Amino acid sequence: MNSSIHSTTAPSRLYSVRLARWLARLVWNRRIGWGLVCLISFVTLCWQWENWRSARELAAVHRRMVERLGTDDPMALMPPKVPDEENYFANPLFESWLHVKQPGTLNLRYVPPPNALLPKSFIRPTVLRSRDGEIERLHMHTWIKKRGGQDTEPAALVLARELGDGNGLLPKLAEGLTKPFSIIKPSHREALEAVRDNPWQASLPDFLGLDDFQRQLGLHLRSAALVGDAAKTISAALIMLRISEGMARGGMIGCLVPLASHDITFDALHEALSNPAWTEESLGRLQVRLGQFDDLQHYQSAHGQEIIGMFFQLEYLRNHRPALRELISTRSTKPWSWEGLAEDAFNWAFISGPIGWHDANVAFYAECMLDQLGPPGPEAWLSAGSRAEVVHRRSKSENSWPNPRRILGGIAIPQIGNIAQAAAKTLFHRRCLIIACALEKHRLKHGRFPASLDAVQNDLKLFPVADPARPAMPLGYRLETNGYLLWSAGPDANDDGGAKDKDWLWRMKLVP
Repeated sequence: MNSSIHSTTAPSRLYSVRLARWLARLVWNRRIGWGLVCLISFVTLCWQWENWRSARELAAVHRRMVERLGTDDPMALMPPKVPDEENYFANPLFESWLHVKQPGTLNLRYVPPPNALLPKSFIRPTVLRSRDGEIERLHMHTWIKKRGGQDTEPAALVLARELGDGNGLLPKLAEGLTKPFSIIKPSHREALEAVRDNPWQASLPDFLGLDDFQRQLGLHLRSAALVGDAAKTISAALIMLRISEGMARGGMIGCLVPLASHDITFDALHEALSNPAWTEESLGRLQVRLGQFDDLQHYQSAHGQEIIGMFFQLEYLRNHRPALRELISTRSTKPWSWEGLAEDAFNWAFISGPIGWHDANVAFYAECMLDQLGPPGPEAWLSAGSRAEVVHRRSKSENSWPNPRRILGGIAIPQIGNIAQAAAKTLFHRRCLIIACALEKHRLKHGRFPASLDAVQNDLKLFPVADPARPAMPLGYRLETNGYLLWSAGPDANDDGGAKDKDWLWRMKLVP
């Protein structure tokens, strides 16, 4: 009896347990299903929202870029291609120095021999540094001591004889100085055309040891001026200017390199103009060459070209994920660590994520660079430092944690300091040299420097020589013992009458 009852209740309990399990699985699976549906819907919504809002950001900054720069064509602001018959850098000597940096790539480099313009085992004279706009002169007394002090001739004559014609290279470098154009080869345009549609493969040539090469030329220029060699003085000066300007190929690097090179050139010219090695004809040639380049205008153009060029390059990455994957390697720099795994995961997510992330990076880069460039006009550089600081803080703040909307755009923003102020100061030195040529012409005619710049206005009317800090005002000018002082109001745009540490100063003192 008990056995019968037990046998009939056990199956019913078993069926109840099975039914309960089936119902639980059903409910659980439905929850999982609904959960997955909700999750996929949410991700899709966020994905589309990201694409939509980033596309709007990109379109807005694109309009702003075109309004500010007048174009969105990366070729528009680049230096033109120049045919060889008009190109100083088609000089066979320069072309013999052009080498492939890495075989199988487009990486090019001009590689002149070390100390190409100096005799073997030559001891270089030091340059006496100075402040307050003074001339930086060769320290000939120390040089003679380094050589043993056995020469009975004047040190300047000994130096000029030892330097000679720069191992026969100076006459070769002087070839083509009268050509109407000058640009390094290959140009930016040629480099882009060589790689067709992939700007990340474009390679512009470097000039190995450019600053030292210019210092060697500067030594020849200073030496020739010291001994009154007029022909070599003007030739060396024009070679230095040609090479400095040839490096102005566009973009930030193409702005920083000529600025540094011009500083070396202008320091050497400053000393050379204090020596009696000039004629009215050679001073006029130097004036014309100096007046054909504007450092601030080139900075504005180079900055604009940097914006358009990088905008174009980042858009290329946006549309070519393999190129982006190659640029941002997914191989961690910290293998076998949680940090490395997190870095790999972030890189993979960024590369594979919504297109909006890439649009946002392009927009962020262009917006920051346009903020840094500021408004057009010759006085925009005065506030460039504060603009650059704001951009730097913003970029640092928005990249304080891994942000896929900012990571690539933030990396693309160059940290170059106040390059606009450096360009303005270089332009100030350029204009001082142009004015110095006019003043030296006046001295050659009348035996003395004039009491004011009014006396040389006729000679300066073809050249822009206003104060970069106050474009409507001339540079300050004051006669001093055996020379004169030129000054600019400087970065605060307040004229302090040529006061030390307040204005930018440039002094001329003739060699007795």
